Amino acid sequence: MPIFKYSAVDPEGNKIKNTITAPDEGAAGRLLTADGFIIQEIHELTGAAAGMGTTPFSFGVGTKELVLFFRMFSSLIHSNLSISESMGILHMQSESRTMRNALINVKGEIEAGVRLSDAFAKYPKIFSTLVVNMIRAGELGGILDVVLVRISDYLEGKAALRRKMVLSMIYPAVILVVTVGVIGFFMGFVIPKFASLLQGRSLPANTQFLLDSSEFLQSNVLGILTGSFIVTGLIVLLLATPSTRIYIDRYKIYVPVIGPIMRYGVIVQFSRTFASLLESGITLIDSLNSVAGTVPNLEVQQLIDEMNQRVMAGLALSSALKGKKFFTPMFQAMIKIGEETGLMDQSMRSVENLHNQILESKIDKMTAMIEPVLIMILGSIVGYVAWGLVAGMFALYTS
Repeated sequence: MPIFKYSAVDPEGNKIKNTITAPDEGAAGRLLTADGFIIQEIHELTGAAAGMGTTPFSFGVGTKELVLFFRMFSSLIHSNLSISESMGILHMQSESRTMRNALINVKGEIEAGVRLSDAFAKYPKIFSTLVVNMIRAGELGGILDVVLVRISDYLEGKAALRRKMVLSMIYPAVILVVTVGVIGFFMGFVIPKFASLLQGRSLPANTQFLLDSSEFLQSNVLGILTGSFIVTGLIVLLLATPSTRIYIDRYKIYVPVIGPIMRYGVIVQFSRTFASLLESGITLIDSLNSVAGTVPNLEVQQLIDEMNQRVMAGLALSSALKGKKFFTPMFQAMIKIGEETGLMDQSMRSVENLHNQILESKIDKMTAMIEPVLIMILGSIVGYVAWGLVAGMFALYTS
């Protein structure tokens, strides 16, 4: 379909330049005018320019806006509005310029006879492959409005899980930063104040250790910072390497306290996505293909691919799961129940709810454990420094 580049003034009075797909220039103009745009210039892109126009540079759209979009879209479809009319209304409601530009192009595609899922697939930064597949299944099953609600619920649940996991990791990070900051403050500012008074005298071992450590850090601060940056860069590089990332993902779930949280987080994400796909009418094999790309753990992605290959070879999913120790016995039991009852989607919802409760309890347990540990660590550091300085001052006084 031809691509047209246009300059126009939108209904809010902003001057914009963008592209739109339409059968001809007249259709492109009518689409823009119908949405309240005042066209200043419009012309068709040809050759290399047209290729660039199909994938304009844009940023993604936030989860909150996507959730609101799909909920409103579902309501409009349920009210018997056409998809094209819905796109026009949603375009006017969107606060994101990236989203508005995408929706006006989607509207043009729809009016040219392109399916909604195919139109959305041209904007992978906004609509993920999983979302596109769910919409395609909704189109084929005639339950598009229902699928749109499920997409909203899925995106909300995914965002909530991500927020929960991030918050659970923030607390240990804060502990590390505070501990390093306290040590640096004492070594860099407090202890040097006493060094001139205490050096050259016979001091207790703990006081001498503090003075030597402070002097070492001050003398080698540049080298320490450089080494820290190098180590950090190497860690980032290793995490970006697939082979190393798989090795880390394989064993990080065995880390005390934090490991089980990572494990249950992946299981909740897997079961939520799997249930949403099955509820939308997508086949078991296609659901496994789609869900693999949503799991952040590369080791689990490989496990899912192996499971899918076994299912394609004729095995039941419960049989394909045998030997996969990552998944809990409850998870495997519910898979078997889902196969026997034919209600795999409901079984996955039960798995999601159960493991989400376990995840929350483990996060609460970790938080409860970390708080006293933080107090003990900081108290020990401050106590040791105070002990060393008091012992040094006492040695100075007695001499």
